[in-house]
Amino acid sequence: MKCAHTVVVLSLHLAIIPRLNASEIMPEPAFIEPDAAHSDRLLRIPEPMVYDLVRPLGVRQGEMEINALGDYNPYNGDFSWAPELEYGLADDLAIEVELPFQDASHERYKVAIQQTLGVDYAQGTANGWQAFVDVNKHTKAMSADATYIHARQWTNQWSSLSMLGLRVHNINRSAQVDYLLNNTVFYDVSPRLTLGMELNQEISTGGTWRYRLTPQVHYDASQYYTLQMGTAWSTLDHPEKTQRLWSFRLIRVF
Repeated sequence: MKCAHTVVVLSLHLAIIPRLNASEIMPEPAFIEPDAAHSDRLLRIPEPMVYDLVRPLGVRQGEMEINALGDYNPYNGDFSWAPELEYGLADDLAIEVELPFQDASHERYKVAIQQTLGVDYAQGTANGWQAFVDVNKHTKAMSADATYIHARQWTNQWSSLSMLGLRVHNINRSAQVDYLLNNTVFYDVSPRLTLGMELNQEISTGGTWRYRLTPQVHYDASQYYTLQMGTAWSTLDHPEKTQRLWSFRLIRVF
């Protein structure tokens, strides 16, 4: 009987010990990148910091995001910032409300809409369009942007996003047209860390060329929060003088 009892006990130990060891060496769950700063839901291509999207392409109904972009000019102390609310009205259709401020003064109202035209996972591409209206709170001057969006995943780490479109200034007065060309290249260092180089260009019908070049870093702090930071050289507001800016965008998804 003792011999049989001993065999049973040893068998139980041999059955239990490997399970305990396996549970002890189980790896931590992998960090899953949030939708907080992506151009699309499937390909996970990053989103530009300055000229961002209205939620990722392929948005689902009910998805929501809040974020704020800030630009600080160290030479004159000006600080411009803009809180935004982005919401998925329906699958592949999103809207945005933005309230730009200059220091503590609310300056403008912006409303945007974006539609996904298609996401091709096999080809690594996503396409859509975006349009918004911008109204100056004080002068009532109105402008509007419309752009075509093309995102592409080149490799597991390299990707890009391009926008081509136009802006019409003073729609309700003497309309003036600018052509827009935005290009951003991204390199994913890790699931949490992305490097980017964003070039925003505006060309007036008179031939004046203005630009903003913004090297940037994206960091996913959690499943809900992403911080984007960068520095910029810009002539968008003052074509005759290059401004140096420090920029950030804080993003929260729900």
